[in-house]
Amino acid sequence: MTAEEALEIVERILPPGTLTPVQTLVFRRSWTGEEYAAIAKESGYDYGYIRDTGAQLWRSLSEVLREPVKKKNFRSLIQQRFSDQPMFAKPRTVVEKPDSPEIPEFPGGPVPLHSKFYVDRSVITAKAYAEISKFGGLLHIKAPWKMGKSSFLLRIADHAATLNYRIASLDFKQADDDVFSDLAGFLRWLCINISLQLELEPKIDQYWDTSTGSKVSCTLYLSRYLLRRIDAPLVLVLNELDQVLEHPGLCREFLMLLRSWYEEAKQVPILQKLRVVLAYSTDVCIPLKLSQSPFNNVGLPIELPELTVPEVEQLAERYELAWSSPDSTQQLMSLVGGHPYLMQLALYHLWSGEVSLEQLVQDTSALSKIYNHHLQSCLAILQANPDLAEVFKQIIDTDGDICPDFALISRLEGLGLIKSEANQIRVRCQLYQHYFSVQLPLILNGV
Repeated sequence: MTAEEALEIVERILPPGTLTPVQTLVFRRSWTGEEYAAIAKESGYDYGYIRDTGAQLWRSLSEVLREPVKKKNFRSLIQQRFSDQPMFAKPRTVVEKPDSPEIPEFPGGPVPLHSKFYVDRSVITAKAYAEISKFGGLLHIKAPWKMGKSSFLLRIADHAATLNYRIASLDFKQADDDVFSDLAGFLRWLCINISLQLELEPKIDQYWDTSTGSKVSCTLYLSRYLLRRIDAPLVLVLNELDQVLEHPGLCREFLMLLRSWYEEAKQVPILQKLRVVLAYSTDVCIPLKLSQSPFNNVGLPIELPELTVPEVEQLAERYELAWSSPDSTQQLMSLVGGHPYLMQLALYHLWSGEVSLEQLVQDTSALSKIYNHHLQSCLAILQANPDLAEVFKQIIDTDGDICPDFALISRLEGLGLIKSEANQIRVRCQLYQHYFSVQLPLILNGV
């Protein structure tokens, strides 16, 4: 029995989605007799992390097989149990679930694929789809927090899958802090995680050469190993780039590397298979303190807009809401604007019957109840960043008539608390205006 045959058995006996990419790596390498230390050294992970990952895998198998499974005995145990059972070679039967009425999920995470409660911006969606179909395409998506980036990325990845492209989707919030400590470690982490998502064994040390530098080594690993091992274009989705932006030196080097891949794709055929999608909230050029961003005139930039009046009316129809007056949409938008998350949250509570539109418009306590968790989250960020809170208070007090600190303004825009209109800085909506005009003086005065 080969490692791949054994892995197929394990994938079938464990609950779907149990195996992580790192557990798959540990299983394959342990099957050939490698110790955790060797696996950690070759893959670039910490020894303790590999050991703990293996321990969790053996616990999962022990629960399913109802006997103790350890690294020392898992191979012989699986061979004894399943070597004479050809049923595991059969494809898994997919049971279709009967159709059921679609009920809206509580807003918070990405809107599920094919949900009727997602408002498709057909123009920008078409542009994004066209960009990832180009040789060496580069798409950078900017939108404030809770403005729909994750939902948009989900649909880009789904479209790429319909084209039979390979997809590697990384979220920089999942990276440990020490990943960002130096460029070499960051690029090795990137290469390892792309490999695991493509279900390829990481072979970092075979391509990494300190004398040529980490950017060249990363490029060689990508072009000579990863892209050559797959028979379709690769869409590399990099979410939460803001985590990288907090480290300006690292970020500049990384963005310059991405730019070089984009430009080299015009001449290097293998790099034409790579399409990169970046998503972030903060303006790229501000944290880097550069006169020009590395992404000027590179790829396709997209900023996700607020919902328009017709889009809000369309959403209200999908929630099956019957407005009591023709200007109900305007009344709601006067409170939260066209902010997708704030609007979805209001419509969800209106749909559930917990509150009426009249209560939302007239009763501040009803408004605070719906948005309490979100407002508290924003307030906690401001409380932890007094400079940010002070600038936001000035914007509220002076109606945006201040001499701005562009870095802080960019962060407030990234949080979705403010927006720029006709070169004027404004609080994004009345909800934020009312709430933070009361709360900010309290936290700034230490109350």
